[in-house]
Amino acid sequence: MRHSFARGTAAVVAALAACAALGRTAPAAPSGPPVEIYAILSTTGNNGFFGSSEARALKAVETTVNAAGGINGRPVQFDVLDDQSTPQVTVQLLNGLVAKKIALFLGPTSPAGCFAVLPLIDKNGPLGMCLNPSGHPAPGSYQYALYADTTEVAAAFLRYFREKGITRIAVLDSTDGSGRDGDAAFAWAFRLPENKNLTQVAQEHFNPGDATVAAQLANIKAANAQAIVSYEVGAAFGTVLRSMRDAGMDLPVATSGGNMTPEQMHQYAGFLPTDVLFGGTIAWAPGDIGPGPIHDAQTTYVSALKKNGMVPEAPYVTIWDPALLAVTVLRALGTDADAGKVHAYVDRLHGWVATQGVFDFTGFPQHGVGVNSVLIMRWDKRTQEFVPASKRGGALHN
Repeated sequence: MRHSFARGTAAVVAALAACAALGRTAPAAPSGPPVEIYAILSTTGNNGFFGSSEARALKAVETTVNAAGGINGRPVQFDVLDDQSTPQVTVQLLNGLVAKKIALFLGPTSPAGCFAVLPLIDKNGPLGMCLNPSGHPAPGSYQYALYADTTEVAAAFLRYFREKGITRIAVLDSTDGSGRDGDAAFAWAFRLPENKNLTQVAQEHFNPGDATVAAQLANIKAANAQAIVSYEVGAAFGTVLRSMRDAGMDLPVATSGGNMTPEQMHQYAGFLPTDVLFGGTIAWAPGDIGPGPIHDAQTTYVSALKKNGMVPEAPYVTIWDPALLAVTVLRALGTDADAGKVHAYVDRLHGWVATQGVFDFTGFPQHGVGVNSVLIMRWDKRTQEFVPASKRGGALHN
């Protein structure tokens, strides 16, 4: 399924600010055939709540980029291909894009989708921007994920728990790709020297389609866990929370930033524990960033969403920086650049400022940022919004 989000020009805060600073008028409206950038997103299926929001965010990116002159005078157009949250479909869509000899693409949305396409693009491209931190491509790969790696997010979570005095932690993950990645990331983080006083008291698993995890929670309760890590997204995470309510367990729960949508929290309102924590990014708390280029990038992001009748949500963050990086690359290299040139450009890129920080792909291969871009976020039931629970890297507020 294909959705086109081409839009006409519109004045946005970023473009106007840039023009004012340079003493110029607004850039001329882009013209000519659009520059198409493809995105493989999960706009339907199990991950549809997330992928459909990513697709909406591309509207705001288009408006922002085209208001600033597009790509070398031509309008940008993001073409969304729906993989239906099914890795087999993801691969089929990618094969179609490879046949078009594209240089780069955005996506996929899900960890399973990213794992599925990695072997196909790893060595020769096209360059793919996995839209979650669960991909672990080796340095030099054609796959990137513009967020701190899940191991870094796990390290931030454990720092947060450690500084809160929580030492007995259980892991409850599904047997799918997201769950396996969560298992591996936290296993790595538990081995860090600073976490020597933390204990993983239980490691339980369930099938994503299970209706309950009562048996697993009984084991966790018997192990006297003080907190639970469950790196599930969507319905599977809802099963964990509902089963906790049924078991009378009100422990802090650490989960993927993939669950950070107000819509999902509203659906789970009847069985949310007191403390639900998410691996977020500094883009979620622009008020915590002092004046400077990162703050300006975040202000542009928030303003652009507002122009399109939107407020910040996790899916918007996941695609905003990758989409703007794609635009940056094509502006620098030209729209006819092949995958090899695009790959070489991104591999050497450093000092590129975006909502999640100053990206340096020489220091943080394939990701551009590290643990210092991570914020632990929590859902505030009273205000019905996500708020920072930590400082950068998981440290507690003083």
